[in-house]
Amino acid sequence: MREVALGVGLPLEGPVSELVATAQEAEALGCSFVWANDDRLQKDLFSVLTAIALGTQRVRLGPGVTNPYSRHPALLAAAVATLDEITGGRAVLGLGAGGTNHRALGVDRTAPVATLREAIVLIRRLLRGETVTTEGPVIFSREAVLDFEPLRSEVPIYLGARGPRMLELAGEVADAAIVGNLATVEGWRYACERVEQGAARAGRSLDEVSLTAWFYCSIADDPSTATDAIRPMVATSLVTSRSILDDLGLVMPERFAEVMATHGWTPSAAAVREAGATLPPEALEWFGLAGTPEECRDRLAVLLEEFPEITQVVVVPAPPAGSSAAEVVRRFLTEVAPAIRPAHEGASR
Repeated sequence: MREVALGVGLPLEGPVSELVATAQEAEALGCSFVWANDDRLQKDLFSVLTAIALGTQRVRLGPGVTNPYSRHPALLAAAVATLDEITGGRAVLGLGAGGTNHRALGVDRTAPVATLREAIVLIRRLLRGETVTTEGPVIFSREAVLDFEPLRSEVPIYLGARGPRMLELAGEVADAAIVGNLATVEGWRYACERVEQGAARAGRSLDEVSLTAWFYCSIADDPSTATDAIRPMVATSLVTSRSILDDLGLVMPERFAEVMATHGWTPSAAAVREAGATLPPEALEWFGLAGTPEECRDRLAVLLEEFPEITQVVVVPAPPAGSSAAEVVRRFLTEVAPAIRPAHEGASR
């Protein structure tokens, strides 16, 4: 039976000690990857990853995801190489176009596909010890070179993607694609087709691109409580990847469309809450994994059966009222994951 790794995506909220404890518990429960997000002006991504690295022994870890707008790719190359040294070769790098922190920084989300392509090329060249000068059109560097020799010259680069062009770019240039928050068979069929198209342009097959299924996840005995918990997360992902709605033939409520039109790529937290409240049940089912443990198990089993291309499943906890991120992670790993335990034992891809 194929190997399917389990991963946890941690929002950088709460004390660092609690984030480390959650990562340690996840590792003890069979998790192979721990990812940390890079949203808004939360706690510093690489500082928290270092704390987690020093508190764990086996899990691979890295940004899930960071972006080349708020962090220059040359600095990302240095940061992930340092993390790789600290962990003894356990680092991975998740990149995406970002969006939630651009508003506060006054950063424009310019030409995301071209920018990510440039970033991946620059990071790889720096990790290989090259001196690099780039002339944009978005990213610039002047004789950039790392002042140290990385532990590894090839750190796996995962590209977070949901829209059509970014999925194709992942297939073309990344080591792996993080397919963000597509939780239906129809959504995954669309994603695989797009990744395969990009891979073909690079002379690769779909089998050569590792696919990670990334879900906002909420688990509760009352399914309505769980689905309510993922509303803000789903709203944010749809605002920053709105082209996917037309591609999938999905129509959002008029009020949601108004929020998207008014707030651009970086809506405020209040706008996201307002937009999330308008989402119909089918939107939450398309873009999140929420419900009772049994419901989550059944939905995940269908996807893994239908798409053997999936090599990793990552859950980003959305705690329902009265719960916590750590509790959602615990329930997923103890009540949902055992259903796919034979498939993921020993996985580390």
